[in-house]
Amino acid sequence: MNARTRASLLVMVAAVASSVPAEEHPAISSPTVADLAGAWVGSMSHDGEDQPLGLELEPGTDGKVLVKLSIPAVRLASQPIGSAPLQIQGNEVRFGPLSFTYDGKERTLSGVMPEVFVPVYRIPFTLHRVTQIEFPRRPEPDAPVVEPAWTFVAGAPLWAGATFADGIVYAGGEDGRLHALDARTGNERWSFRAGGPIRTRATVDAGDVYFQADDGFLHKVRAASGVEQFRVRVVEKPIERLPFDNPKSRFDRFASDVTVASGRLYLGTHDGRVLALEPVRGGRVWEFASGDSVLAAPAVDSGRVYFGSYDRFVYALDAATGRLLWKRDTQGAVVSTPAVAGDRVVVGNRCYDLLALDAATGATAWKRYIWSSWVESSATIRDGVAYVGSSDAASVFAFDVRTGRRLWNADVYGWAWGRPAVTDERVYAGTASQVGYLAAHRAGVMALDRASGRAAWRYAVEPGKTGAFGFPGSATVGMGLVFVTGLDGRVYAFHQ
Repeated sequence: MNARTRASLLVMVAAVASSVPAEEHPAISSPTVADLAGAWVGSMSHDGEDQPLGLELEPGTDGKVLVKLSIPAVRLASQPIGSAPLQIQGNEVRFGPLSFTYDGKERTLSGVMPEVFVPVYRIPFTLHRVTQIEFPRRPEPDAPVVEPAWTFVAGAPLWAGATFADGIVYAGGEDGRLHALDARTGNERWSFRAGGPIRTRATVDAGDVYFQADDGFLHKVRAASGVEQFRVRVVEKPIERLPFDNPKSRFDRFASDVTVASGRLYLGTHDGRVLALEPVRGGRVWEFASGDSVLAAPAVDSGRVYFGSYDRFVYALDAATGRLLWKRDTQGAVVSTPAVAGDRVVVGNRCYDLLALDAATGATAWKRYIWSSWVESSATIRDGVAYVGSSDAASVFAFDVRTGRRLWNADVYGWAWGRPAVTDERVYAGTASQVGYLAAHRAGVMALDRASGRAAWRYAVEPGKTGAFGFPGSATVGMGLVFVTGLDGRVYAFHQ
């Protein structure tokens, strides 16, 4: 459940509070508030899987009922979601978007999870009466705490993550400055100032560095010196990003990196296009318009360009011409880069699905549901296994690419939005959270055993006074080190 979901829920509850309670159905004996008060526990069911669900109804002296929700899958524990009178009509009970059927004989509440909690799917649940809710407590992290090998103070929040190439670490900040650091020591080699915040990772190719900035330009600088080679306008107006607590926020925290393939540059734009450019001067070869923002880099493989859009579709284009080959409606906004392995394209969306699509046709090969959690992380595929992070599930998962079988999942205690970095032995992920967020997430860096998902080591940061904190971007590795960037304005290096 994200911040927008909670805000929508509170609005619906307020609407119920101001409405006139419905009359009881005369032919059915209706439950009273006393019948409904207390704790209820059961499960939700979808695609052959069950997940526990808890509900608490606490009547007040003002005639209203406080409702608390527990969803262990996303670490919600007795979370208040609003106070309002219950609407009771016959054996039907309603509170905001929550609707229940009360079975007086079996003493159960049953229903379907509302869209505000579960987009797209109709997921049934059944709850039974208990004395109190006793879901297992979330265990504390069981891994040694490590200290950074070095840190570099950039002086502005660093959202997108780091890039490692040829002994240099590149990281762009909210102040528009791209830093090039010596990977061994963290000493700054040079910096370049763009005209707007940088929410992308740098791409290094043939001695040049490419990156987009929110000034609307694609920038190319020399990797050795930071000297500008060109800037090409790719979006007509500077990009504005609304904070998470703004009701109109699209949570567009990242922008598209540049993908270099076969002598061309490919990138997505905030206004919904994918561009193919020549790399010398940035001249346009072709462009393709999707229905909404393209917030992650395209993937290029075997003459095709694959990308996801906020319009819910995954697209495949001919890399030479930009001609549409196929598109697939995933039913949720796609804000990550598809990962391609042979004839599989693995990608997540914001209706809680991770999908594998047929690379030639776009047909769904398999689909796995990540309970109550957007899948915004781009997957890393290695040796037939897809490693991917999640939002409110606060986990990193390993899936078999051919079958979709879950090999393991690991609690990383915070939003894992970035692409995991994977080595022969380990999987590395940074995590983030938000001050005052309804789920008890944390922020830090986790190193996981690649075979089992067991935590090998961790690093944690304390929240600030307000806003987001931690490591929202993608980790990268090189020279025996792991590199991450923080919203505290620092670049961190850890020994692998």
